[in-house]
Amino acid sequence: MAKIPENTDELTDFILSDVLYGVDLDPVDSERLLSYMRERHEHLFGPHSTYFVLGSYEPPFKYRLDEALDVLNRRHDAYAYLLATQPDLDVSADVPALKVKFFLHALYAESIPLILEHDTGGAVAEFGRVERPTLLERTYLFPRSREERYDDESVLTTRDAIRARAIELAYHAAEFDAELAALADHARDHELDVSTQDLESYVETELGGRTPSYSGVITDSLVHLESLDRCFSWTTTDELEEQLSTVP
Repeated sequence: MAKIPENTDELTDFILSDVLYGVDLDPVDSERLLSYMRERHEHLFGPHSTYFVLGSYEPPFKYRLDEALDVLNRRHDAYAYLLATQPDLDVSADVPALKVKFFLHALYAESIPLILEHDTGGAVAEFGRVERPTLLERTYLFPRSREERYDDESVLTTRDAIRARAIELAYHAAEFDAELAALADHARDHELDVSTQDLESYVETELGGRTPSYSGVITDSLVHLESLDRCFSWTTTDELEEQLSTVP
């Protein structure tokens, strides 16, 4: 289906053909699906702008989702939310309730910001789902450190810039330990009291001990979304807040 379902019959057809791929809904499940839509009517179809925010719920990555919610909810008549905060869909055990719930919300959100910091977990599954034509035109992807903004030594004159570069190295450096040590030396050369251990601790806190990366499959999709002006790299939380302004 190339467009958003406009009525309950179209919605049921979409769920059956484009989400469940032939798994039938029995009459009870169909009624529960419609009941869910009725209960969420004001949320899904209200006068406010809805932002369905996607990304990893693991700490510390969840903190960036919370920051995105805060930024978007400051807008006039805006409602930004996570899937986890919405009521569960009560259907039979053989129906993938979480998947159906995801599409019910994604179909009617006005914008879908997806914050991506690594290539494992639920955020990657969500990334695959929002690439569908029905959703792609409303999706805005925010991958962390897709671009290297702090690789010019001339900008590495503040503690914040040094920390941002440390994050970039975690994503891009072939010899991370050596390059992090060199970064600490550069900081001290500029009379900044920053040690290698300080930077290691900062990266550990920001990335939860994970070695971040984007697989070739993810990178290929990032190139696609960049060509559609739907992909906006960020490194620091302040940059993420600025980049969220691209979401209408």
